[in-house]
Amino acid sequence: MAGDPISNGGSNQEALIALATTDVLRRVAGTVAIHLYEMEYLADGTYVCNTFIGEGLESLLGPLPDDRTPEEAWESAVHPDDREVYNTASVLLEDDQPAEIEYRLVGYDGRIRWVWDRMRPRRTEDGRLLVDGIVADITERRKASDALEEARRELHHIAFHDPLTGLPNRVAFQERLDAAIARCPQKSCAVAVLFIDLDNFKLINDSFGHAAGDELLVAVAARLQAATRTTDTVARQGGDEFLVLLADIAPQEVPADPEYAHKAAEVVALKIRRTLHAPFVVSGVEIFVSASIGVSLHPDDAGDSETLLKHADAAMYRAKDAGRDCHALYAMDKDDALAQLSMAGRLRTAVEQTEGLVLHYQPLVRLDSGEIVGAEALIRWQDGERLVPPGDFLPLAERTGLMGPLSDWVIGEACQQAKQWRNRRVDLYVSINLPPSFWQPTAMRHVLSTIESFGLNPDRLMIEITESAMMVESRASMEPVLAELHERGLRLAIDDFGSGHSSLSRLNQMRVSTLKIDRSFVQDLPHDPNSAVLVSSIIQLARNLGLDPLAEGIETEEQRAFFLEHGCQLGQGFHFSRPVVAGELETLYRASRAAESAAYADCEEFPRGGVLARSQSARCSAPMIQTPLRRWGSSSRTARQRTGVTQPPTGPWSQEASRRARRRCSSR
Repeated sequence: MAGDPISNGGSNQEALIALATTDVLRRVAGTVAIHLYEMEYLADGTYVCNTFIGEGLESLLGPLPDDRTPEEAWESAVHPDDREVYNTASVLLEDDQPAEIEYRLVGYDGRIRWVWDRMRPRRTEDGRLLVDGIVADITERRKASDALEEARRELHHIAFHDPLTGLPNRVAFQERLDAAIARCPQKSCAVAVLFIDLDNFKLINDSFGHAAGDELLVAVAARLQAATRTTDTVARQGGDEFLVLLADIAPQEVPADPEYAHKAAEVVALKIRRTLHAPFVVSGVEIFVSASIGVSLHPDDAGDSETLLKHADAAMYRAKDAGRDCHALYAMDKDDALAQLSMAGRLRTAVEQTEGLVLHYQPLVRLDSGEIVGAEALIRWQDGERLVPPGDFLPLAERTGLMGPLSDWVIGEACQQAKQWRNRRVDLYVSINLPPSFWQPTAMRHVLSTIESFGLNPDRLMIEITESAMMVESRASMEPVLAELHERGLRLAIDDFGSGHSSLSRLNQMRVSTLKIDRSFVQDLPHDPNSAVLVSSIIQLARNLGLDPLAEGIETEEQRAFFLEHGCQLGQGFHFSRPVVAGELETLYRASRAAESAAYADCEEFPRGGVLARSQSARCSAPMIQTPLRRWGSSSRTARQRTGVTQPPTGPWSQEASRRARRRCSSR
């Protein structure tokens, strides 16, 4: 091997130069050194370098030692941790296969350099093995890549940790809680959630200032970690509230004590309270802290993480009502239990006789135009005089085995409504939430057959499944039915994305079309910087995967503008409409179309030029519609007649239509 260019004939030089293709030059653009070489493998397993074109070995290895050949110097410089990769490339070459690897060289000047090495073998007529190659210094590129990876790790840490205490946040806690609950059937164990609220923390903030309050919260976090096992999870819920997860609680005796999980949770609650009783020194002042703790258990108190957290929260308030500085186990009152039994009976009757069940629909809206493109079907139960929200009866349906028939009713009712809208030329698709039990091949084929029994194209419906549910069923069992659903055009959406556990690689294989961003991330936008970073990352993730991001829970114009600015085109929330009955939704749909038509009619009423054109410009620059009467003039009458709407469009749709019309006019 030589540091200066060596010529062994025009054919060799041409072959080497041919390796420097456009894509290679792009990959190594900006590197310190690029070298072309030809080497020959010998029968004894060694090699010699016939040609080496470039800045010389010294640019990659530093000053070469006098007691070694260039080939020996190169071999000795390969980093020990990369030796396996390097040797694998040699095996490929000897089998007449090309190789492309990245590895480190430990230079004789003490520097470690990353190199990219592409090798292409060829045989001569007499059977000799020659290798044409390109080797480039990519150290700077690897440094940039490592910096990017570090930034990604930091972003992940921000997404799942509290910035003040460094503890896991609620999102991370719920992910671990879901995983712990999922392990319980196999391990025959229990899970406990402790909801901890510091007593009178506001008084500390008011007396010593927020900086002292933050210092105290950090100290409390450290004591909570010291009072629990390393396998337990301590998280910050927010403010002065903390969460503790006790996973895999197993009985210590045979036969098992029926109260073993309660006793284990109470032991930890007592230990936490004793730990907090010792004084804290904050800004040179001793501060005494106590806590009220609520405890809930799986499977005794709830079968899912959301309900478990809600019950722990309720138990914590019971502890506060008992005088604070104590703990309380969640326990349904006897009266509550009787009420639940009575409600379960009425719910079963309602499901079996399909009486009292009703679907309300919340518009799914294009954020730029205000156009309603779909509707999410949300079940309600008319229990006598009371319209029961889903949060009050769906957990009961799950515990009493009614979730299957209830879901069947929802699917059928949504299909019936989608068919009616199609016949009335209302161009909407209907989105349906299905429980995790439906995420399996038989149930999904049942959904597809139900849709087709109504004479609908499957693209008229969208099925929403939580991200945690999608991770349960194996890919092998779901792949055929997913391919069938995709081929038929049925839309799939991940509901409440970001609030559960998911695998990005699995997500990329699930053939979903939409990611619904959980409302918990939306509620603090656009003022909370952490939420802004998380939401913009989710939007970018969806777009990179070719999916449509859809924001849930939009309640303000600022939030709508935030999502538009960051590339999210779809949304829903009270800013546009609360869930309404089907007839009201159809009215809103037609009003949104009429508003857009009316706005363009205002802009196109007069010919261009002269006084009339100035009048047109003035109309288009008028303020947005804020009341039902403003801008509802004779120019809109034709549009109203054409759409069949007899009342003026109001709200966000009319505002969006005006915006678009003004933009159209101003561009002329």
